[in-house]
Amino acid sequence: MTLVQPALEPPRYEVSEASSSTTTQVARILSTTRPSQPPPLPHAPTIFFGCDMITEDLLSLVERSVSTVLLGAGGIGKTAIALTLLHHTQITARFGGHRHFMRCDGLASSLDDFLGRLSEAIGARHLTDMRQLLSHLSHSPPWILMLDGVESILDPLASGAAEIATVIEELGRCQNACVLTTSRLDVRIPGFRRMKVPTLSADGAQDIFHGYCSLERSIAVDQLLAELDFHPLSINLLANVVQENNWDEQALLEAWNCGKTNILKATGCQSLEDSIKLTLGTPTIQGLGSTALETLEAIAKLSGGVKESKLESTFTEIAGVGEATDELCKFSLVYRQDGFIKMLSPFRFYFLESGRTLVARSESGTARNSIQCARLDVFDSGLSFSFHRSCGYGVTVLEGVPVGTNAESPRDKPSGFIHGDSVNIGLSPSSHRFAAS
Repeated sequence: MTLVQPALEPPRYEVSEASSSTTTQVARILSTTRPSQPPPLPHAPTIFFGCDMITEDLLSLVERSVSTVLLGAGGIGKTAIALTLLHHTQITARFGGHRHFMRCDGLASSLDDFLGRLSEAIGARHLTDMRQLLSHLSHSPPWILMLDGVESILDPLASGAAEIATVIEELGRCQNACVLTTSRLDVRIPGFRRMKVPTLSADGAQDIFHGYCSLERSIAVDQLLAELDFHPLSINLLANVVQENNWDEQALLEAWNCGKTNILKATGCQSLEDSIKLTLGTPTIQGLGSTALETLEAIAKLSGGVKESKLESTFTEIAGVGEATDELCKFSLVYRQDGFIKMLSPFRFYFLESGRTLVARSESGTARNSIQCARLDVFDSGLSFSFHRSCGYGVTVLEGVPVGTNAESPRDKPSGFIHGDSVNIGLSPSSHRFAAS
């Protein structure tokens, strides 16, 4: 079960039109002909809130036979949205038994394997080549096909990716068909619309959580859901584990404070770790070697993200951090927002608790040296702050009058201040705190 990416306001998604290209004939594949019964569709989510707008727009595209790619991070809700659409009454009335679903996760990236599984998914096994398959589909009643998780077969470093992409493009061109694809990779298929799936709104996240478990609504639980960036998979997992263990609010909060991602597991459900490892296992991310994990761990330390223009000067110890970040963005492990590189909170918790974080290396001094205090801010010493100590950020204390008074600020105040995290330490009322951002 999944649903929709981070924001404290109800977010919008982006829809853009992909370019079209010349139709390409693809030859090869299996052997002959007998139609078979396609496998049954997976069930739609039983609880589904906060996705009405994107579902309605997707329904409008399908009614016009516009093929679409749903894009977003793992656990963001792409599959849930597409399955909800496949079971929609209007889609059922139009396509009937010609609604097909095909999982691409775990499929070898070869044209033969892809066409073999595709033939089985549509109940037309053993077609001799792609032209025969297209002919079969063009003479069938209107049909709709969902390809779930195409990042695993369209990864640019996968051996058969270009051929498979051509086949998917050809399928989208069929006059009596509509193809839906879901992808963590930012793919561009000619003729397909691209739709970015956002996280849930606060209301949608609360409705989903309380729809799964019997906890009463409270400010503390609402804050916990906000801490999860309203990430649908994480919220579903949290609700399931609350229900499984019959936790009250206090037990939930205590378990969360002790383990965070350790409790984002539930019997029979894909865990957060499973979802993240699926993306980490793609050929492109594997090809980055240790740089990928080092970059993810470093960004995870910064709750507000890192300014993209200062990425390389911030993480000087990570060779190739800029190129790695570009690839991580393409696979939705991190994302760009307002000039910053950020990471969904559940992903941050995972990398912070994975045992390979910068904290583990900070004893040797590498973590502290790799993060530079490039921008600073002055904080009123009468306030209380929290700070991720393991970031290696320095805190400078300058004596002088407190901020907020009419008196002049210290002459040695650094220029270009922005707000950032500071450490909670006891200072005299005349002190200023300067903390890295």
